[in-house]
Amino acid sequence: MKYTTVYLDLDNTLLDFSAAEASAVGRLLRLYGVEAKPEYICLYSEINRKYWELFECGKIEREEIFEGRFIEFTRAICAAADTEKMSKDYFSLLAEGHEVLPGAIEVLQYLQAKKYTLCATTNGVSVTQEKRIRESGLGEFFDFVFISEKTGYQKPQKEYFDYVMAHTPEKDKSKIIVVGDSVTSDISGGINFGIDTCWLNAKAKQSPVAPTYEISDIKELIGIL
Repeated sequence: MKYTTVYLDLDNTLLDFSAAEASAVGRLLRLYGVEAKPEYICLYSEINRKYWELFECGKIEREEIFEGRFIEFTRAICAAADTEKMSKDYFSLLAEGHEVLPGAIEVLQYLQAKKYTLCATTNGVSVTQEKRIRESGLGEFFDFVFISEKTGYQKPQKEYFDYVMAHTPEKDKSKIIVVGDSVTSDISGGINFGIDTCWLNAKAKQSPVAPTYEISDIKELIGIL
């Protein structure tokens, strides 16, 4: 067995973050008396993704994401709201979304049976991600959970991966692989850290970097591991 340890991303790798986000934003808009138009939900998703990518590239601080995205979003849809409160309400609603992606449980059962050390690696917010992991049933599969808010670093920072490796048994980088859907955090982070990478490219996107493996469905991971 080439690898002993798998660093697994959560959102849009194992958990359906897109569905959770759309549901949370729709409910949030209605809570604030705004029509939950599909185009509004798509716009929020684009703004949110932009803020997280800026954070992952080190261009903004983590705290700038949470209210900043709602300031930009409410301005764009011409809605007046207390954006600080809106951000807090959003986290509560998002934490309720824990739908597991098709095939994820099957893959985790396989990896667990093969005795891999399984590590959840996520840039999400601790209270939100911990609830989603617990209520989705994924927690029983992980040996370790590393949430950026608690580590003090985030993917793709080398320090994040240093922290994960320091707190897990495997110290040989050639025996570790990171699996995720994000080129900017999972794949670039893994490459820069010197470990193999597996990109879950469900939407057939182009990547500026070359992962060790590329799959379009999480179940294809079984053929690699």
